[in-house]
Amino acid sequence: MTDLILIGAGGHARVVIEILKRARQTIVAAVDANPKLHGINLDGVPVIGGDEKILDRKPTDVMLINAVGNVGLAIGQSGLSVRRGLFERFTAQGYRFGSVISPDATVASTAHLDHGCHIITGAILHPGAKVGANTIINTGAQLDHDCIVGAHCHIAPGVIFSGAVTVGDNVHVGVGAAVVQGIRIGSNAVIGAGAVVTADVPAGITVLGCPARPVERRP
Repeated sequence: MTDLILIGAGGHARVVIEILKRARQTIVAAVDANPKLHGINLDGVPVIGGDEKILDRKPTDVMLINAVGNVGLAIGQSGLSVRRGLFERFTAQGYRFGSVISPDATVASTAHLDHGCHIITGAILHPGAKVGANTIINTGAQLDHDCIVGAHCHIAPGVIFSGAVTVGDNVHVGVGAAVVQGIRIGSNAVIGAGAVVTADVPAGITVLGCPARPVERRP
């Protein structure tokens, strides 16, 4: 048997724990970089210490679940997210990351999910959708047919993608945003909450509003 260990003990971790419980999977422990959380019981899962505790176990003996929900991308921020950093650090050391798929999500038989992605409650992935490694498709988000989302992205609750939307790596799409069919969003872009995206978004750009327009990022 391979033991499941959560990385992270915040709000997204509680969502993940609930999904895994409903799927009848047992999490043996959680770790978190915040020492104030060490020793607590998180919805039935003990937080045993910092990330370094993972190294006490061989990569072949555990499956990691990346429960850090804050991808580190928001309006005015860019660069390597905390979630992506953890994923790449432990993957480089031979550890594997499991995916989390809610029983209440709808995932088409022809959708493709890469390792370590999270498909949260009420999310819908239609035929031909593809989701990259370590990406979160959050509560109630909808990906219509043939949408492609890259690695290390966060598609926030209530987001709607029409058909054939393409999203690069390390992209944050804010709560309730809508993206019309055929749009391409470049890597490291940020789509603000409630934005309506009707034109392609270049890499590294933040857009807001309806219709969405570029804004300058804060230093």
